[in-house]
Amino acid sequence: MPDLSTKYLSLDLKNPVVIASSPLTSNISNLKKCEEAGAGAVVLKSIFEEQIENQVGREMMQNEQFLSHSDAALYFENISKGYYLNEYLQLLKDARRELSIPVIASINCTNLSTWVSYIKNFEEAGADAIELNYYPIASAASVEGKTVDRLALDFASKVKREASGSVSIKIGSRYSSLANMIKGFDIIGIDGLVLFNRFYRPDIDIEAMTLSQAANPFSSSHEYAESLRWIALMSGEVKCDLAATTGIHSGDTVIKMLLAGASVCQICTAAMKDLSIIGTMCDTLSQWMSRHGFSGISDFRGRLAQENMEETGLWERTQYIKKLSGSN
Repeated sequence: MPDLSTKYLSLDLKNPVVIASSPLTSNISNLKKCEEAGAGAVVLKSIFEEQIENQVGREMMQNEQFLSHSDAALYFENISKGYYLNEYLQLLKDARRELSIPVIASINCTNLSTWVSYIKNFEEAGADAIELNYYPIASAASVEGKTVDRLALDFASKVKREASGSVSIKIGSRYSSLANMIKGFDIIGIDGLVLFNRFYRPDIDIEAMTLSQAANPFSSSHEYAESLRWIALMSGEVKCDLAATTGIHSGDTVIKMLLAGASVCQICTAAMKDLSIIGTMCDTLSQWMSRHGFSGISDFRGRLAQENMEETGLWERTQYIKKLSGSN
């Protein structure tokens, strides 16, 4: 029987199927179900500094009659923020105690000092690795692309210096030179990159005339192509691990990502719909490896990465060669 074990962020995983940060990883009951279903690792639901700030702000407004003194307000604010952080730290500690698979903490902050402080707290609480959700929206027209890129690399360099364990960054694809950014993160020493983040998609409720989230927050099985392309383009050029995510709904797609050079696949939507998909993906992968005579994932990982193909330009093609319809 083929060996599905792999390494990711210097961690030993029994298989390459990882549950991404999601509601499935927000409480210990669901985390146990993920492990029982066969997940190779789990990424805890992200802790959002912005969400904590907003919640604490609402609580302070509700209690403003008691917080007229500045010292009282500051005390209340610090206690409230500490409560939400401690709640997350407790989830992390419980997960490390109850699970035998790697547990990766996930952070989304806005201030560098908060990132650093959270990283240290999570490492002390036993996180096997840290995943950072970092992607700035450069909405100011006066900000040049090179400034956004430099800030991202500066951020990565600073957090890597502060972290004692493995650090990965979950990034978006909309950089002017994505290859340059991926290489830059790798040179800094970031241990892994997750390609790519599927961001909040704003919409408008025309009756209420308010901002709302797009009706369908879930990915479809056709959304994996961008991750596949960039993993194939970059896996042979960087030392850091590349994790594929978004649109991974089947074992066939897992195989494609591994052939392109991915270390693991992070799944969310497919697992939220049915956790048994983890076992199905692993079975599909195992059967495929048996048919092709592969005893381990290292036997074929990256076989179709750009550097290992005769026609290296195929992954860079962006236009159709043949017509989509009609006669040749």
